[in-house]
Amino acid sequence: MQEKIIYLLLGPKGSGKSFIGALMDQNFGIPFVRVEDWAKTIKKERDILDGHYIRDVFETIEKGIRKTLLDKDTVVFESTGLSTPFDMMFENLKNDFNVVSIGIQANDDLCLERVRKRDGSIHIAVPDEQLRQINLQVRKKAIKTDFSLENSSTTEAELIKKLKEIIRKNSG
Repeated sequence: MQEKIIYLLLGPKGSGKSFIGALMDQNFGIPFVRVEDWAKTIKKERDILDGHYIRDVFETIEKGIRKTLLDKDTVVFESTGLSTPFDMMFENLKNDFNVVSIGIQANDDLCLERVRKRDGSIHIAVPDEQLRQINLQVRKKAIKTDFSLENSSTTEAELIKKLKEIIRKNSG
């Protein structure tokens, strides 16, 4: 039986994780699971930095990813990777699946510009100052990833080429 693969896109808000997840879905048939949709269903007016909310989010994400992998061999999802509940979910998934982490980088001004312009119906709204703080914390945490993609000035074609290399290196 082929080992199940999870591609986990990690990086600051606005770095282009959702865009890259969509590219992986469209170009390589790897289902992009929008885990933010799950977070939005349990938010219920809680602050996005509330510890109980964050724990609930990552428990929900882990259950959802596990359920998705019951009938899929490979998925991709994204996170900033900031919290202790994220760390616990990440370790749990690594224990049971081949988790390939891909760090997504983009400069701070571009991240802020992208967040301001993005579709609010598919992303949780974050005020500018909170975004700056979250992204600063993401950069300080500096999660070690298996691969890294710069997404400030990289073209879509260049991203697809780099993703193809990463996928080739990790396919059975």
